[in-house]
Amino acid sequence: YVGTHLVHEQANLTLDQLPDSALSLGSGLQTLVPNPFYGQISTGQLAAPKVSQAQLLRPYPQFTGVTSLQASWAEARYNALDVTLQKRFSNGFSLLTAFTWSKLIDQVSNGFSGESLGGSSTQDYNNLKAELSTSQLDETNRLVSDAAYQLPFFRGQQGIPGHLLGGWELSTIASFISGDPLGISSATNGSGSQGGGQRPNWNGKNPALSHHTVGKWFDTSVFSNPPAFQFGNTPRTFGYVRSDWVRNIDLSLHKSTQLTKKMDLQIRIDAFNMDNTPVFAPPNTSFGSSTFGVVSAQQNSPRTIQLGFKLLY
Repeated sequence: YVGTHLVHEQANLTLDQLPDSALSLGSGLQTLVPNPFYGQISTGQLAAPKVSQAQLLRPYPQFTGVTSLQASWAEARYNALDVTLQKRFSNGFSLLTAFTWSKLIDQVSNGFSGESLGGSSTQDYNNLKAELSTSQLDETNRLVSDAAYQLPFFRGQQGIPGHLLGGWELSTIASFISGDPLGISSATNGSGSQGGGQRPNWNGKNPALSHHTVGKWFDTSVFSNPPAFQFGNTPRTFGYVRSDWVRNIDLSLHKSTQLTKKMDLQIRIDAFNMDNTPVFAPPNTSFGSSTFGVVSAQQNSPRTIQLGFKLLY
């Protein structure tokens, strides 16, 4: 069992969002009123004689945006069962298999460079507890196995057959990983919060489909537009609606042949994504987009086979 609780995780924090109580003013937030900063600020919307009522109700009305970069406000919790099966090398064979069954909950998820996550941003900076949900990086099941086997054929034979057919070793790495949770956001923000994001309303029905397709990855009909100047009730992520799961097998066949006392020739044949299985990128999770719920890209690369030779001195 592995368990961790992370506090003071760094994430950007918007400091000038309107108080949630101000949203009750509705369209009155858009009313233009005299600008108390007129003549003191020379550029931007605060240089005009009038500004919106919403601007003057912000905690820092003299700015159009105030963000604390990498503020230490978020938390994360991780619980997992780790199981490892290992056969040490003997009789030309070795095996290492690791399985993890886990749950990761956090308030903000930061992916690695080049990693695609299907999720939404923070909706209400005045209610950060509501952002605590299944992480966009959560992988419930993760199975990774690697094995190596020295082929017994012609292993001890000398001459041309031994050099060509003997000494080959077969190795493989297989990965099977659950998809990441999806988070739904809105293409347009009608909350009027002046800093937070917006999510659609959700009717409570499970958006997961028993047979999803790239054209309809989840049930989009369960979402709707929230009333103007209100936040949507959709959670930050759905733990039961996920992107495509990873299944990948890499295979390598290689051998070393002694050419002289001081020089060996290594031959390798590598196959990546050997069975050519596509793993789709996350679908469009922006409610209101014309491609909402549609997958439009492949996450992994197609099968690649390479042949290599290396002289070792």
